[in-house]
Amino acid sequence: MSFFQKIAYRSRLSRPISVAPMVDITTPQFLELLHIISGQERFTYYTEMHHCQAILHHSSHLERFVGAPRSNVVVQLGGCEPIAMAQAARTLQDHGYSHININNGCPSLNVQHGQFGAVLMKEPQRVAEILLAIERAGVTVPVSVKCRIGVDDCDNSEFLHNYVNTLMSAKALPHLIVHARKCILKGLSPKQNRSIPPLNYERVYELKKQMSNLPISINGGLTTVDQIESMLMKVDGCMIGRKSNI
Repeated sequence: MSFFQKIAYRSRLSRPISVAPMVDITTPQFLELLHIISGQERFTYYTEMHHCQAILHHSSHLERFVGAPRSNVVVQLGGCEPIAMAQAARTLQDHGYSHININNGCPSLNVQHGQFGAVLMKEPQRVAEILLAIERAGVTVPVSVKCRIGVDDCDNSEFLHNYVNTLMSAKALPHLIVHARKCILKGLSPKQNRSIPPLNYERVYELKKQMSNLPISINGGLTTVDQIESMLMKVDGCMIGRKSNI
């Protein structure tokens, strides 16, 4: 029995578990395999992060590039230009994709050089402008955000709350996914940023208490079914990456 099947069997909750986006891992082929082995629409699956320009460039064959549009597949989008992000989001919607996620959590150097991913947490107003541009483009499918609890020295509850409040001032979020570690943009690799900065689940719990009407999922270091079931008493969902069985 897969990790996800065990969670579903024991919790009997409706799609509180999602599979994190991972470059070169959550490919269209791998997502199709997950649908086969883990209960089809029982869980939510995230694609690899695709830059908005790549979506526009591959618009003639998106299903081959991104994967089949399904009700439980979220296309993760990267970029920093509001108009291009809006065009990509509208293209995805027009091709039948039913949920889009904006990545504000990736710390890789290539992503930093493109001025998107985690570095955008330092520019919440720009993220708010992206959300507004997407809405003005006529996108009506849910557009969620994935972030960290902090970036570099911006590492306290006030920073996280201000970031989320800025986004919410532009548009109500249908869902926020929070990786419960800050990231360090200079000096740590993406792999190190998944293990060296300490986990701080309490900061995510505190955010949920402060914003009880905002659906929040937690990500980072989740390895057991019991741990996940305990967390689902405090937040609305859990995101799992790099853990296939237990």
